This record gives sequence, C-alpha cells and structure tokens, in this order.
Amino acid sequence: MIVDAHAHLDPRLLDLEPMLAKMDAAGVDRVALIPTINEPLPETPKTLLALTRHAMCHRPTRPLAHLVHRALMTRGGDLRLGGQIVRIHQQPDNEPVARAVAAHPDRFWGWIFLNPATDPQVLDTLERWRAVPGMIGIKLHPHWHDYRTEILAPVLARAQELGLPVLIHLGFGKRGDIRAMATDFPRLHIICAHAGFPLYGDLWRIATGHPRVHVDLSSPYIDEALARAAVRALGARRCIYGTDSPYGFEEPDHTYDYRHILGWIARMPLREDERDAIVGGNLRALLES
Repeated sequence: MIVDAHAHLDPRLLDLEPMLAKMDAAGVDRVALIPTINEPLPETPKTLLALTRHAMCHRPTRPLAHLVHRALMTRGGDLRLGGQIVRIHQQPDNEPVARAVAAHPDRFWGWIFLNPATDPQVLDTLERWRAVPGMIGIKLHPHWHDYRTEILAPVLARAQELGLPVLIHLGFGKRGDIRAMATDFPRLHIICAHAGFPLYGDLWRIATGHPRVHVDLSSPYIDEALARAAVRALGARRCIYGTDSPYGFEEPDHTYDYRHILGWIARMPLREDERDAIVGGNLRALLES
C-alpha cells in the first residue's frame, strides 16, 4: 500500500476527483489531507529554491535564510511573494478535510490543523475534530504561524496521552526546537515535514537520540539528494513518503505530478521491504502503535 502522508486539500489547484484520478494513475492508495493554510502561491523559480535549500543545509548560511524568511513576512503574518501579498490563514478550516474523509473513507485520512498562537481554546478544538472518523493526528506550522514551539506543550501533552502523531513544519530557532519537544514528550511520534526543514542534517543528528522523531520526504523544499541523505542518516524506518501536493512538481497540464517523489524513492538503493516501509508501511505502523 502506498500512502501519501503529507498533502494539502486546495480545490482551487487540485479538486478531489482530479486528485483521485492522479492517485489512481500513480498507484497511490491513500492520502492524508491537510487543511489549506495559504492562498495560492506564485511559482517560485527553481534556482531560488535550490539556493534556499543550500543556505539552510549549511549552519553558517542558515541565519541568512532566516533573515530572508523574516523579510518575506508581513506584520499581519502574511507572505510577500512575487510582488504580491499571499494570505496565511491563522485558523485553517478543518471542515473541508473532514468532508473529504467522510466522502472517501477508503482513500483519505485527515490531519487536524491547530494553531495555539491564535486559538485560546485549542484543546477544545482538538477534541472536536479528533472525534471525527478518519482524522489521524495533529498538524502544526510554527514556521508560517510564527510561534515558538514552547507554547505547544499542552497540545503535545494531550497528543502523547491520546497516542496521536504530530506532523510539524518546523521554523527557525525557537520556532523549531525539536530537541526540547522530543525530550519533554518521549512517547510522542513527531513527523518533521520536508526532511526536517529548515534544519535538515542538524535535525537528523538530534533525531538519532530520539527514536520517535521521523521525517517526511515531501515538497520542493527538498530535492532527491536531500531525500537520499535523510534516508542514509535516519534509516528507511524513520522516513515517510509525502508529496506536499498540490504545490510544486507540476505536470504539463499544470496539475500535480504524483509520480515525482515516488521516483526518488524508487531510485534509492534500498531493499524492497525498506522501500515498502517508506511509501506506506512506516505511517501505518506509527498509527497502529
């Protein structure tokens, strides 16, 4: 079974029926959907993405990448990209994902998107959505929602108590303190999005001492070389297939290419059981643990 652990539900870019057709064509059995966090993004030049990845991969230049990120954020928490303001939703709406999961329970799971920085009843929000069948865990985004991860303690404590995994897009500095989270909540499964963006190798080194820290291999935030490096550093059992659909990796018709990241994994020098673990087995085992 092939399971995409990281995809966004944005019907403006890829609606459910075309997504199902893409999944069928690529042999993807199930997708874990994330509520939309942003308005559609302008296309980012591939050269700029490559330069950003390079800056974040090296500790001396990571502060420069951080400064660029801060410069791109407005005071209101939106993004300046391509000469326009792209709105970031401070409270992503979980309802459309819940509807998609209900409509196609054999094809979709859902992540519950929470933002404790703007939701004073965040634990009540969690309780509401975790009661919905097919909602498998919690999604957090301190990078774009711009909060220090220390404020996540009540959410992470409840997730650990419930046995819910957390998928988190880490930020810079105190917005991505994975060591503290993994140390304070040692029974919590934490999936760090995009191979551990923006820490990459530093995160992999931290994760070696914390067996419940995983990474997903999604998004143009990484490339094939970074995906391979993550698997070498952490082992196949700690890496999880994801896409970040519908962002990046376009086909000629400007819809998402579901085969792109699967191609990375197919070309890795792995045993068949290791490849099967990355593309679906690891997430399913994590949800069952």
